[in-house]
This record gives sequence, C-alpha cells and structure tokens, in this order.
Amino acid sequence: MASDQEEIEGSRGNAQSGLRRLMLKLPQHRARLATLAGPLVPARLRDLFEIYDEACIALDGFRRSSGSELIIEEYESVCAELEADVVRELARRY
Repeated sequence: MASDQEEIEGSRGNAQSGLRRLMLKLPQHRARLATLAGPLVPARLRDLFEIYDEACIALDGFRRSSGSELIIEEYESVCAELEADVVRELARRY
C-alpha cells in the first residue's frame, strides 16, 4: 500500500509529465507553460496536467495494442478537450 507521501510524489510526477507533453503539443503556449514547472502550480492546472498525462498514456497504449478505433478516437477527443481546457485556463490566468 502506497503512503500518502508516495501518492503525492507520484501525482506530482504525473503532473510534470503532463506539463512536458503539453509543452510539446502546444508550442505556441510553451513559454507560459514553462513558468508552471515549479512546485507552486495552481491546483486546477496541476490536476489538468496529471489527467492529460494519464489520458496520453492510455491513448499510446491503445494505439500500440491495436485497440478499437472507437476507443482511440474517444481518447484523442479527450486529449484535445484537455488541451483546450489548459489553453482556456492559461488565458484566464495570464
């Protein structure tokens, strides 16, 4: 069973991974995103980064395993919606 501290560290790692993925996917927002790489990321954005990372990992897995085209399309849509959410949140904050 993972401790609370391990869960927090794992969550923070997923958020950082999601942030890096978004920086690659959204180069026009890279400078703003780069300012969010520290520990003081607003909770809403940190949650979006973490969820985005998890959705991307799932999508990559479905693509590698020749998953159902319907599931792949659904996860592509989820990722695009999360990207749009991040862009809206950036516009609201900056």
